[in-house]
Amino acid sequence: MVNEENIEALRSRYIAARNKYKPREIKALLVTEAPSCSLDKDFYFEDVPKQDSLFLEIMAVLYPQHKEQYLKQKRDPVLKEALLHKFKEDGFWLMDLAEVPVEVTGDSYEASFPNLLLRIEKAITKQTPIILIKANVFDICYTALITLGFNVINERLPFPGSGQQGVFREKFSKIIHS
Repeated sequence: MVNEENIEALRSRYIAARNKYKPREIKALLVTEAPSCSLDKDFYFEDVPKQDSLFLEIMAVLYPQHKEQYLKQKRDPVLKEALLHKFKEDGFWLMDLAEVPVEVTGDSYEASFPNLLLRIEKAITKQTPIILIKANVFDICYTALITLGFNVINERLPFPGSGQQGVFREKFSKIIHS
């Protein structure tokens, strides 16, 4: 049974992992839906032996050689940690719309937006590019953030799973290299 204490413990675990890799100056903020329902994996967890598609596809665009080395080394947690440090050093940071999987909390993604907005306002300036990943995240966040004066990239990126990896890489690459 999931109670409020368990939810807070999960939230703290995700926040600690994310904040470990928070850049001093965020040059680009990526926003995705939520941590995985599978509680043993997250973008910022170093030891994820399988199904880490968001991490792998972002790294495929930003650091393709490093990503290939990570896979050749059977997803060595030390190599993932090194990639996360490079991501941080280059000013990238990823944040979730919902801090805890909605399957755990029972909340809606729409209900998570006010909290996301508070976190964004504390983390970045209005000039910092924001990249929204997944169609529902774009639909929930884009207009509201633009209206508030944030620099949101007008590109609906699919989540890089279920056959959308190539589309994600192509669109993300255009954003990053433009």
